[in-house]
Amino acid sequence: MVKLDLKDKKILYELDKNSRASLKEISKKTRVSKEVVFHRINRLIEEDVIIKFLTVPATYRLGLTGYKVYLRLINTSKEDLNKITNHLKKEKSVYYTSVCKGRWDLIFGIWAKSTPDFFTIYNKMLDKFSKYIQEKELSITIENIQFNRRWFYNDNLTPTEFTFGEKEEIIKIDNNDKKILDLITLNSRMKLVDISEKVKLSPKVVAYRIKEMEKKKIIRGYKIFLNPQTMRFSTYKAFVHFKNINEERKKEFINYCKNLPNIINMVITFASWDLEMMFETQKDEEYYKIMDEIKEKFSDIIKFYDSVLMISEPTHKYLINTIEKS
Repeated sequence: MVKLDLKDKKILYELDKNSRASLKEISKKTRVSKEVVFHRINRLIEEDVIIKFLTVPATYRLGLTGYKVYLRLINTSKEDLNKITNHLKKEKSVYYTSVCKGRWDLIFGIWAKSTPDFFTIYNKMLDKFSKYIQEKELSITIENIQFNRRWFYNDNLTPTEFTFGEKEEIIKIDNNDKKILDLITLNSRMKLVDISEKVKLSPKVVAYRIKEMEKKKIIRGYKIFLNPQTMRFSTYKAFVHFKNINEERKKEFINYCKNLPNIINMVITFASWDLEMMFETQKDEEYYKIMDEIKEKFSDIIKFYDSVLMISEPTHKYLINTIEKS
């Protein structure tokens, strides 16, 4: 377990709101010197607390839809599971995989421009590994709402949201913007001078283009991908099935849940369930206490929920380079 002091927690909190913030900006907000911020960030990377720095693009605006596949496996050894996850890692359109315990054993997400494109990738996986699949489910993401972590050191702060989904208008961007997005999606803290060298544009032009993509909401924000297990936190996903639902009550439900300090993600989806929520807690009991309180408060609209404990995430990226270059 990695022990974090207050300075570490403040730095992580600011990075989770904006992982592209400069050392000067983080220093000002945390009241820690730039040098200390620099060394602490590097230490948190070395200790595997911070896995990577992520840019959150509005992928739907770029003509891609998020499909997620949920698998319950059978007769699968650890070696078999590794073969499946390694296969998915090699697929450039797979943006997310999670090995789980509970209702599902494996979840993976695919960005695709069309349903046939999705099934091309999906069927390739089925051709190789169908003998291990006992049950499967497909969902299409309608809206994805991500929240910064507030359990670091202050639970009462207003959440920072990154929202994107199917309702958004598709926008065209040129090849230079695509190249910049490809790079900062892999590392949101990449320096302007390094981006400049790779895309053959001046640092000033790169900075302008990033600002313009932020203004146009092509870039929704910048986060960190953490390994919560280093801090003895576990990640849980709840699959909520609604009943007698209407838009007003659904909005009340979302507004209530987004202010819970341990929530990090909420997905409105088209599947046999209606909504997914992700939490990070130190104990199983904390997660189930949160869910019991939600279920009691919204008993008029919650039919039931399923859960998974997320063991590992072999793939986690906001994929842009599936977009065809024009």
